Amino acid sequence: MATVNYKCPNCGGPLKFNPDKQMFSCEYCMSDFEEQKIQQMYAEREAKQSQAEKAEAEAQQRAEQQNQQDEGELEDAVVYTCPSCGAEVVTTESTAATTCFYCQNPVVLGGRLSGKFKPNRIIPFALSKEKAIEKFLEMCKKKWFLAKGFASKNQFEKLTGVYFPYWYVDSQRQANMTATGEKVRTYRVGSKRYTETSVFRLVRSGDLIVKNVFERALKSQDRDMLQCVHPFDLSKAHDFSMSYLSGFQAEKRDLEQSDVNAEVQKRMQDYCKELLKDTMKDFTSVRVENYNDRIDLESWNYTLLPVWVVTYKYNGKIYPFAINGQTGKTYGMLPTSKAKLAILFAIIAVAVFALGLLGGLLLL
Repeated sequence: MATVNYKCPNCGGPLKFNPDKQMFSCEYCMSDFEEQKIQQMYAEREAKQSQAEKAEAEAQQRAEQQNQQDEGELEDAVVYTCPSCGAEVVTTESTAATTCFYCQNPVVLGGRLSGKFKPNRIIPFALSKEKAIEKFLEMCKKKWFLAKGFASKNQFEKLTGVYFPYWYVDSQRQANMTATGEKVRTYRVGSKRYTETSVFRLVRSGDLIVKNVFERALKSQDRDMLQCVHPFDLSKAHDFSMSYLSGFQAEKRDLEQSDVNAEVQKRMQDYCKELLKDTMKDFTSVRVENYNDRIDLESWNYTLLPVWVVTYKYNGKIYPFAINGQTGKTYGMLPTSKAKLAILFAIIAVAVFALGLLGGLLLL
C-alpha cells in the first residue's frame, strides 16, 4: 500500500491541515504553508509514485486474493507501513487516511483514493478540534435534564476528524404532470346552505433543475447520525487534493452510483412532483393522475465531507456523536438525569395537587 507523509520543508516535521488558518502547519517549527505550495511540492512526487502505486496495487490485489483463498478471513483488513517509523498498522479496507498508532504522524494511504476512487472535490475542515468541543459543550449547557458530569472536556479526548464520502447529484430534466383539481365553494341562499364543487383537468410541464441531492457513499457508518449534521456549504468545496487529508482520517467509498441511483432518482422525482404541484395551490384539492420525466443532463460528484466524531461509554451505555466540521452543527443522543426527572415529576405532582385543592375550596 502506497503511503504519503506530508513533511515540513523547513524542519521535516509532519504537516497537518489547520482548520483555523486554512493552511498547512508544522507543530515543531511553527511554519505555515499555503495549499498551492504544498500541492506543487508533492505534485512531482505523486506523479512519480503513480506508476509504482499501480504496480504495487496489482501485486497487492493478487496477494490479497491468494490470502483470501488460503485463509478466507482477511476481506476487511489491510496492512500498511508507516513511512515515518516503519511500523505496520492494520486498518479497515475503506480507510484512506489515518494516524500511525505508534509515532502519531499523519499518514495518507494514497492508493485508496486514486483512479476511479479519486474524489471530485472536498470541503476542508473549517472547525478545529478545540472549537468543535466548545460547540458541543455549548449545546450541552442548554440541556437542563442532561446527566451530571457528562459534558466534560475529558470525554472528548478521542474526538476524531474524519472525511466521509458522499454522492452529490445535479439534474436537469423535462417533467410532465396531469392531475385533477377541485375547487369547493359554499354559499347560502336564504336559510339554505349550498356546496358547489368544480372539477378541472390540470396539465403542467417544464424544464426543472434540481441541485445538490446527496446520498452517502459508505455502507458501514451510522446513516442518521451523519445525515443529521447536514447541510454543508458546497460553495466552499475545493478540487480534491490528498494534502487536505493530512492530520485527519478519511474513508473511501464502497457504494457506487448504481447502488444508490434508485434512491436518488426517487427523491429527484418526488421533488419535481412537488415543484409542479406548487403551481396548483389555487385548488382545494389536487389528485395526481400521471407523472413522467426525462433526464436531459445529470452530473454526479464524489465529495468528501468533514465531520468530527466521537463514541464513548457513559454508565455502561455507548453514545455516538457527530459534529459538522464546517458549521459546528451537532447530533447525538444525550443521557438523561433520572434525579432531575424525578424533581420535575415531583413539582408537577405538587402543582396538580395544589390546583385540585384550590378547586375544591372554590366549590365550597
